[in-house]
Amino acid sequence: RTQGFGIVTAWLKVEPVLVALVGWAVLGETLTLPMLAAIGVAVAGVLVMTLKPGQGRAMLSGLGPAALGLAAGLAFGLSAIGFRGAITALPQGDFLPRALTILVLSLALQTLALGLWLAVRDRPALTGSLNAFVPSLAAGFLGALASAFWFTGFALTTAANVRTLALVEVIFALLLARAAFGQRTSPREMLGLAILLAGVGLLLRSQS
Repeated sequence: RTQGFGIVTAWLKVEPVLVALVGWAVLGETLTLPMLAAIGVAVAGVLVMTLKPGQGRAMLSGLGPAALGLAAGLAFGLSAIGFRGAITALPQGDFLPRALTILVLSLALQTLALGLWLAVRDRPALTGSLNAFVPSLAAGFLGALASAFWFTGFALTTAANVRTLALVEVIFALLLARAAFGQRTSPREMLGLAILLAGVGLLLRSQS
C-alpha cells in the first residue's frame, strides 16, 4: 500500500540481528563477536541480493517502509525467542519431544485465534477455508513439517543461529526460479550469494 514492498522486505531481512539482540536481552543467550560478525555478513549478502539498483538510498530515506520492515522483523524475532524460551522451559524430555510439544501448542493457539477472528470479522472466508479443507491438506502438511524443523532447530541452538542459517532459503528460491521459470541469476545476485554463503560459513565456524 505504501509502494515500499521491496524496502520493507529488505529491512525484514535484518531479523537475525534483532533475534540475536532480543535473545541476549530476554534469554541471556551468549553473543560473541565472531557470531555477530557472521550474522552481519549473512544479512549483508541477502540485502545485496534483494535490493534492486537505486533502492539502497531509498531504504534509508523511506522511514515509513523502514519502520514497517523493522517492526515485522522484530515481531518475527520475538516469536522465535518465545518459541525457543518455551522449549527450553519444559522441565524434562529430549529435544525432539519438547520441540514438537511446543509446536502443537503453538499451532493450536494460532488456529484458535485465527478461527475466532474470521468468525467475528469474515465468516465467508472461514466457511470458504473449511470447504477447501481437503485440497489444502498437502500444503498444510508441508507447512507443519517445515515448522517442525524450525522448532527442532530452536531446541538445539539459539534462535539467532537458526534464523541466520535459514537465510539460505534465498538460495533455494533462486535455484527454484531458475529451474521452474528459467530466470537467470544476475551478477549482483551472485555477489550477494557469495557473501551470504561466507556469512553462513563463518557462523558455523564460530559454533565449532
